[in-house]
Amino acid sequence: MGDQTYTVSHFDQPMYILGYIQRDSRIYLADKEVNVTSFALSLPVLEYQTLVLREDMETAAELLPSIPQDQLNKIARFLEGQGHKELALEVATDPEHKFELALALNQLDIALELAKEADADHKWKTVGDAALAAWDVGLAAECFAHARDLGSLLLVYSSTSDREGLASLAAQASEAGAHNVAFTCEWLLGDVEGCVDILTRTGRLAEAALFAQTYKPSLAPGVVAAWKEGLEKAKKARVARIIGVPGEDEELFPEWDEWLKIEAAGPGPMEGLNGGDEEEAAEATPGTEEAGEAEEEGEEAGKEDEAEDE
Repeated sequence: MGDQTYTVSHFDQPMYILGYIQRDSRIYLADKEVNVTSFALSLPVLEYQTLVLREDMETAAELLPSIPQDQLNKIARFLEGQGHKELALEVATDPEHKFELALALNQLDIALELAKEADADHKWKTVGDAALAAWDVGLAAECFAHARDLGSLLLVYSSTSDREGLASLAAQASEAGAHNVAFTCEWLLGDVEGCVDILTRTGRLAEAALFAQTYKPSLAPGVVAAWKEGLEKAKKARVARIIGVPGEDEELFPEWDEWLKIEAAGPGPMEGLNGGDEEEAAEATPGTEEAGEAEEEGEEAGKEDEAEDE
């Protein structure tokens, strides 16, 4: 048909065409032993395809209702091959084919309805990716949530500063055992206790102790105690004895009380951290000006010498 060939059937022996009966819409063939075989070959389908190849779309549209229902998917594939994807989407009855066409045409509303009907993770993920490419962030988040794609949800929520979404994702990731995603969510939310809790629950007590000491010192003693207890249970008492406990081993943590005071005071204003820079710049300015003046005097003296030589 045109520049395309459609295979009706494959034979393992030579066959001979006997003829086509329009009443039955079938073509009849026979082998050397006169065993007759027939295949369905719809004349309306052939006429429709011929009209499409001739670009007579109005007449083709009038002929379309006469095409059998079971042949519509074949017509849709043909239309797609000819570049009429919008019309193929209207004709197609196969959900998979319609889903592919809707995505190709960026008709996300149709793709979304088909994804809801199928309720398959991979379809939700595909629609989510297409929505994200089209900057429809809300639809992308909805699809990724249905697909349980935690990594993509983290990307969306962190990019849009959605704190409620991050909090919900942290709980969902913890339940699913995706502790790295849960930790990232808690970190982006500024929940130091949540981060320490995740590290503790996953057996990362050494990291939990260092993290707590850095960002919330008041949590460190309890984490260090749990760390030492775990080492003792693992028959590593010698290592446990080496580890210092904040608040108890004052010689190892001489500034511990000061750290607790800073934590209790909360984050302070950022002003004045580089207050001395302006004074230093002001002091450096006169010297810079003197150097500039000396350089200008040197250039003038050089010009006078050249004039005298001449």
